[in-house]
Amino acid sequence: MKRRTLLKHLVTTFPSIALASHLKAADLLLNGESELISNGPFEPTWGSLSAYQTPDWFRNAKFGIWAHWGPQCQPEFGDWYAREMYMEGSAQYKYHVSKYGHPSRFGFKDVINEWKAEAWNPEELLALYKKAGAKYFMALANHHDNFDLYNSKYQSKWNSTKIGPKQDLIAGWKKAAAKNGMRFGVSVHAAHTWS
Repeated sequence: MKRRTLLKHLVTTFPSIALASHLKAADLLLNGESELISNGPFEPTWGSLSAYQTPDWFRNAKFGIWAHWGPQCQPEFGDWYAREMYMEGSAQYKYHVSKYGHPSRFGFKDVINEWKAEAWNPEELLALYKKAGAKYFMALANHHDNFDLYNSKYQSKWNSTKIGPKQDLIAGWKKAAAKNGMRFGVSVHAAHTWS
């Protein structure tokens, strides 16, 4: 049985098990090892999460910038490119075939290898964002293509330090945010990776 199928089976067969148990089981199945999930102030329930209080710094910041920037930007043809380029008849598929050739011969891994990020200058960008009034900055750490934009222990070969730009983009963004006195955060879009 494939790991994904087994995980779906566990989740649907044992719905009464706490979410933390599902996550621990998923981690064990996918990574071959179990990592402890840190204890925190919340339980995996909506009721528990409803007690969350927005931090004052965020409530008072008023303006921040988020960079949704990763290898899906290389073709310059829309979001979800890594998925849609394989869907025959879609606009991204037609574009991909005309620009690169058939996806079976030039796939998304090849798009990533073309993405070098050679003009990326996070310090210059964050200085500009700060000048515009931004108080915080968020960067994309992982898109639905499941490609990590940092030196990832989970994706040791499938990350931006090994292929594509061969740089730790999240570390670069974080350093530039700190230099400019801005709060820093990341977003992970891996929820769609499963489907």
